[in-house]
Amino acid sequence: MRHSIEGRSLSVINQVAKTMSRTLSFKESVEEVLKTLYSFWDVKHSYVALYDKQSRLLRIVGAFGLTEEEIERGLFKKGEGIVGKVYKSGVPTVLSDLSIASYLNRTGLRNRLEGDETFIAVPIRVGEEIIGVLAIFKRFEKESVEEGLQLALILGTMLGMMYKLSQRVDEERREWEEEKRMLTEALSERYNLEGIIGRSTAMRNIMELVKKVAPTDITVLITGESGTGKSLLAKVIHFLSRRKDKPFVTINCSAIPETLLEAELFGYEKGAFTGAYTSKKGKFELADGGTVFLDEIGDMPLSLQPKLLRVIQDKEVEKLGGERTVKVDVRVIAATNRDLGQLVKNGLFREDLYYRLNVFPLHIPPLRERREDIPLLIDHFLRVLSARYNKKVSISPRAVELMMEYPWYGNVRELENLLERLVILKEGTITEKDLPSYFWVELQKDKPRSIPELVQNTEREEILKALQMTGYVKSRAAKLLGLTLRQLDYRIKKYGIEIKKI
Repeated sequence: MRHSIEGRSLSVINQVAKTMSRTLSFKESVEEVLKTLYSFWDVKHSYVALYDKQSRLLRIVGAFGLTEEEIERGLFKKGEGIVGKVYKSGVPTVLSDLSIASYLNRTGLRNRLEGDETFIAVPIRVGEEIIGVLAIFKRFEKESVEEGLQLALILGTMLGMMYKLSQRVDEERREWEEEKRMLTEALSERYNLEGIIGRSTAMRNIMELVKKVAPTDITVLITGESGTGKSLLAKVIHFLSRRKDKPFVTINCSAIPETLLEAELFGYEKGAFTGAYTSKKGKFELADGGTVFLDEIGDMPLSLQPKLLRVIQDKEVEKLGGERTVKVDVRVIAATNRDLGQLVKNGLFREDLYYRLNVFPLHIPPLRERREDIPLLIDHFLRVLSARYNKKVSISPRAVELMMEYPWYGNVRELENLLERLVILKEGTITEKDLPSYFWVELQKDKPRSIPELVQNTEREEILKALQMTGYVKSRAAKLLGLTLRQLDYRIKKYGIEIKKI
């Protein structure tokens, strides 16, 4: 066998390599390769047969120069005929006489050939696995059959690579489609009315108001303490509106310095200031057709408020350094934990902007004013967090009772953060003993304190902290606490503290 590939053979390999660089399906790739064999190597008849594990047959998946009837007849059992034997053994075969008995002529193609063609069949491999057979019928004149076989073997390897690449692309496409489906479902589930957890009268009233306001384009002002879920409510309104397929753009008015806020909101033109090397769209332009959520609107600088008022009134944006206005179609939802009415009285917020924003007010009460929602929120967060950390964590009724007594100054966010910490630390059931020391201090604040109980709670908390700091090495924890190992062991047993293996 010659060790070099020359002339037209190199052209064939080059063209097939180009086919591999395109993200085609395997069937399309096969058809392109067989066309290349015809165009660059004068192969008038060829096909690729792959093994189908369900039917246990080799089936033609791509052909050139064969009729539909011939393709349909091209079925081979493993080890049957030349094609079946090449698939089973992995040994390539060359036949110059197609009248011999081992050539089955299953397709019927032999009846149409001129009679001087050579039949070459080579295995198609993916790694060590044979997945099919490449079959070609060619008249050899100037070039040798050996060179033809060498080229066919190379093409068989390249087809195997194409098959593997096609499988990878299909797998990634399926994963991407599944991820897209799950994300869409998650968004629709999270930001629909069921995403608002609560059975209190206040929360039921909010749900009814959201149903009415969401389909409109009216400006909404959401008020409430930090951590009550104002941004979640804004997303629910957006995803229930006709704008749900358009952008939802959030900007936190308190998190961006005043000098940058105007550029972030309204954009700027090239050369508007030092460092403005290109033009940039602002949040309002980016949200065109969708919703702009202005979080912490009470912290917006007084100097920018007239420009915001103009956007809301006229639906027009003027960029920094720009000479013309840009029309925008956006819905505005604003949120604040401050009393805007009082800010207006103090001259810190424009009255006309306040009335433009306060068209449809929604107030979320603090968690301590809707304690009946706490058990529902606990169940919801434990379910979500258990799935996130691949754990099964429950909570005792007594711990839930104590959580309902706690004032939750950080509202829903504080509750979620505490539960996340407990889920990370715990296995099994969260009990009242797992609640942090500050929790007990707050609960006992207005009551006479039981000295022994206070000492026990504090002692347990300090032992836990020492164990966590030392990786649950008891000797080191005892040293930190000023106890002997025996004293520490006694207290660990007394308080039912779990020693984790790290």
